[in-house]
Amino acid sequence: MAESQLMCMDDENVNEKIPESNPEFYYCEEHRAALEQLLKNGDGAFKMRLKEDNVRDFLSAREIKWIRKTFDEYDLDSESETDDKEKSQDSNVDSGVHSTYWPQMSDTEIPPLDIGWPGTTGFYKGVTRVSVYTHPPKENGPHIKGVVRKLIQNSNKVVAVVMDMLTDLHILQDLLDAAQRRGVAVYIILEACGVPHFLDMCTRLQITALHLRNLRVRMVKGSGLALSFGNLPGSLCSKYMLVDGEKVMFGSYSFTWTSSRMDRNTITVMSGQVLDFFDNDFREMYAVSENVDLYKEFHISKPPMPVPVQKVMKVPQPWLVSTSRFQVSLGESRGQANMKVPAHKYHNPKYSLVVGNRLGLTGSLQDLSAHRDSLVNGQEHNGLESNGLSKLLSSVGGSSVELSNISAVEDEEQGGLKKLQAPPVGKKRASFRLFLKGRGSNRNRADVEKERKKSSKKNCIQS
Repeated sequence: MAESQLMCMDDENVNEKIPESNPEFYYCEEHRAALEQLLKNGDGAFKMRLKEDNVRDFLSAREIKWIRKTFDEYDLDSESETDDKEKSQDSNVDSGVHSTYWPQMSDTEIPPLDIGWPGTTGFYKGVTRVSVYTHPPKENGPHIKGVVRKLIQNSNKVVAVVMDMLTDLHILQDLLDAAQRRGVAVYIILEACGVPHFLDMCTRLQITALHLRNLRVRMVKGSGLALSFGNLPGSLCSKYMLVDGEKVMFGSYSFTWTSSRMDRNTITVMSGQVLDFFDNDFREMYAVSENVDLYKEFHISKPPMPVPVQKVMKVPQPWLVSTSRFQVSLGESRGQANMKVPAHKYHNPKYSLVVGNRLGLTGSLQDLSAHRDSLVNGQEHNGLESNGLSKLLSSVGGSSVELSNISAVEDEEQGGLKKLQAPPVGKKRASFRLFLKGRGSNRNRADVEKERKKSSKKNCIQS
């Protein structure tokens, strides 16, 4: 129930009559009774009732004409027929509601903003900025129609229009282009009396199904005034346009050719926190509005509803174990065929300190393990160290030490370091002495004879 009705039910409440001189004066029962006499019995009864209640005449001739034209009387016959049909249908099925009043239940669904709406309500939108434009323009300012068209053409997300009349072809074409070419969601709420004129102008632009994909049009009336035998609907006089949830344009300008060319108008463009008010107002008005089926009006077949595609859940793959060059987690590396054993288990870099990298090995050290894995039954596991060392020493000049006497002992289970055993017979010699000895053994005979001749000449001279 309304707050005023709840106050009337309170025994302690006393409705004080507010005088007309008070700014809070709004509703008057004498005015309502005079309106009913006007609509039932004409102007004479209206004047007589004003005199009886000692109330001044509060309606102009234009208002009286408009009230008589727009008055909507209740159709009691049709309502009684529909009630009888509903009762006959509900007689067999118990709905469970009966005659109880349910304030949380509604007989109509709230229309959704199905093509998108910026959810920026409640967030800080920056400092409020205001720009005012007039027609005719002042101080070499832009025309108000140009300002509106620029806002529409620069939109990227959504354009929401609340207007009494929308018949300007240029503005209407900009809205259709935004909906079709850029995929901008366009919502239009029109006064009920202006919908036929809007549809007439749309037929001149050759509307197609592509234009209607991102366009929603609805109509609404005023708040109205309910009487005992009818209703005065009122009209929509709000005129504003929301753009991307970032700017709002409002004023006296209607989107018509005559309003932009002949009338004097003022519009205001604002940005900032004030947009929350217009955002809420538009959504409330959109919820109480009535749908305008453009597909039916323009005889266009509706596109088929998209079939929802079920997404297949993908099983996440396990992450590969990251290992360094010097350690391998055997427990985590099971089942990973590409896992390589560190190369330091098969190649000892200490030999390169003795003879240097004379072979020019440039590949990765882990590639040495591939050769070892290709050997069959471990017959050639005679140590890549010994074969590589023999090649390196032979490239320098060879060595008299038999490398076969050197046995490599490798502790694979515990990962111990490799150890070299000395030869069983003979004195252990340093590697540098081996290098010098091998260098001397490779000298040519001609060089030896030259040295002998030089030594003999020296002995002759001395003697």
